[in-house]
Parts: sequence; C-alpha cells; structure tokens
Amino acid sequence: MSTYYIYTDGAYSRNRDLGGIAFLIIKEDKVIAEFNKTFSHTTNNRMELYAVIYALQSIKKADKIIVFSDSMYVIGCITLGWKRKKNIDLWNEFDSAFSKVDCPNIKFKHVKGHSTNIYNNRCDSLAVEATYSLRKIG
Repeated sequence: MSTYYIYTDGAYSRNRDLGGIAFLIIKEDKVIAEFNKTFSHTTNNRMELYAVIYALQSIKKADKIIVFSDSMYVIGCITLGWKRKKNIDLWNEFDSAFSKVDCPNIKFKHVKGHSTNIYNNRCDSLAVEATYSLRKIG
C-alpha cells in the first residue's frame, strides 16, 4: 500500500515582488522529494494554492495521499466549503490536477505554520528561499 504525506507551502515577498512555492513528499517516514520554484508578480494565496497544485501533479498513483498546508485559505476552500472568489484560474488548475491523480483516498489537513512540525518548517524555508531567487519565473 502506498501512502504519501505531502507538505506544501507558499511565500511572497512584496519588496522583491517574488513568490515561492515548496513541497515535500514523504513515504514510509522518508522524504522522497523536495521541490521549490520562484514566481514573479503574484500573491501569497496564489503561492499557497500553486504549491498544492504542483504537489498533486507530481503524484500519478497512490493508495492514499494526505496533503498538509498551513494555509486556511487553501484548506477552507477545499474542505470547509469556502467560496472560491479569487484565483479562479488556479482553482480550475487545482480541480484538473486533483482529478488526474489515480488515488481513491486524498485528504487535506491544516497544519499550524511556524510551529514545531519539521516538515512544514522545511517547506517554509524552501518557499522563502525561492523568493530570493535571481531568476524570475512564472
């Protein structure tokens, strides 16, 4: 049985006008993938959502996936029925990525940001690191 635990995070620096996303994929208590990417002219909420989209796109098949995010915007819209009023283009991309994952059991959970969770803290570091990139992508 393949269970993947995915931690995602997004960051945005207004001073640099750069955003960053990051995710970790954990399987059998081992980090099997780390990813981060830089974006320009964006927002923090877009980065949080993009991190989830990129993470879902990286998994093709699994028995179970649990996605952790410290963004109440993302978790609220996915699990609590919050209205998707902004970033409709990304929500459409999320729906597409979600539907393409061959997994019967995908759950989304909130994790407290900037706390003691080592995986969330690593994602935060990777996302912030991406906001310092000299390459402007996106």
